[in-house]
Amino acid sequence: MGKIVGRRGFSKIRLIVQVVSLLLIITSCGETKTVEKPELKPDTIAVVENERFGFDLDEYDVYLDTVRNGWTWGNILLPYKVDQYTINTTALAAKDSTIGLKYILAGKPFTILTKKGDTSRAVQHMIYEPDVFSYITFDFTQDSVEIEKKERPTSIDRKMVSGVIHPNSNLSVELGKSFDSYMMSAAVVDAIEGVYAWSVDFFKLQAGDRFVVYYDEKSVEGKPYAVEQISHAWFEHRDDGMFAFHFTDSAGEVSGFYDHKGREMKRPFLMSPVKFARISSSFNMNRFHPIYKTRKPHLGTDYAAPTGTPILATADGTVSRASRSRGNGIYVKLKHNKVYDTQYLHMSKIADGIRPGVRVKQGQVIGYVGSTGAATGPHVCYRFWKNGRQINHRSEKFPKSEPMKEEVLPEYMKYIEPLKKQLDDEIKTLKDYTPDENENS
Repeated sequence: MGKIVGRRGFSKIRLIVQVVSLLLIITSCGETKTVEKPELKPDTIAVVENERFGFDLDEYDVYLDTVRNGWTWGNILLPYKVDQYTINTTALAAKDSTIGLKYILAGKPFTILTKKGDTSRAVQHMIYEPDVFSYITFDFTQDSVEIEKKERPTSIDRKMVSGVIHPNSNLSVELGKSFDSYMMSAAVVDAIEGVYAWSVDFFKLQAGDRFVVYYDEKSVEGKPYAVEQISHAWFEHRDDGMFAFHFTDSAGEVSGFYDHKGREMKRPFLMSPVKFARISSSFNMNRFHPIYKTRKPHLGTDYAAPTGTPILATADGTVSRASRSRGNGIYVKLKHNKVYDTQYLHMSKIADGIRPGVRVKQGQVIGYVGSTGAATGPHVCYRFWKNGRQINHRSEKFPKSEPMKEEVLPEYMKYIEPLKKQLDDEIKTLKDYTPDENENS
């Protein structure tokens, strides 16, 4: 059964006043506290709010609960005096296209409001929260149940984060120092890696690499929730500083991330076929194989990640093989052009629709990490061919992208001028990394 929440559960007091500092002695819980008492003038109002979901909760008994595994509408509503016919019609009405609630999901919170002091606990209103962006209210006080989906207030604010990579660290660790929420830290990491996925090998970050990132943070009811978009950024890797600006021209024909010279950040190949992974074995012509117990060339790069992690096509191409073999396990091979091919081994399964002859886009999910074939644990072995010969993709130098259209470039350069200055000013405040004595000992 749900937990009842009294007046103090949600109380929030807003006083619209002109304050005159008078002292009032209040005794509470055996303690004496001194507080300021506001003097209300005739044109001021004291508003005591205990409101949530548009209801004054002081007028109800409030029960909070969470949907459990295997629950149906009946599990939620029968304890609150709703008959089975009404439950059925409510569930059917909730599926309406304007509401779109086809199922109730385990783990989702709901709130029951009953009449104050009603010992029978007959529901008057119910609120179901399908996600952080919205909630659905059910009014049981009418002849037929009225259902309404409401959006929570959201805001987007420009934020900045900067930092320096330290020894035995990575981007996730360094960004984590700037956030209270792991969810937000991970969202910013993902956004940064999305911008620089073609130009920075995040598995090769070095102590002293630096970054400055301006991004739009999306908040729901004042709580940070997601990254809407990176606006502009600078990432220095191996003493090479790379600017990135998100830009859409006035005609809407050009859109994406571009560097300070107007060259698109997107390159022919992504640096990695998976996100949030680690390299467990590099390209090596004389590796000791952990299964075959002999030395043999390892003509790929192993990215260790949990089973089920999406595997991405590193470039546009056509599926040439989607099969299984004893050593490779479940795998997909892509042909990108006359020069390059890539292969992805040891999958747990191939993504739906991926079969020979199908065209795929860069970044498209083609399978999921597994440990099929000759594998000691979940990972993807990424193999890269150039002119029919397997090479180390991390050593390949790919051509830079072509600059944007000449007619758009003046608009772009004018747009990024203040943004680049903002980055330049912030870069000046970043300290260069210098190892301390303990690191060298």
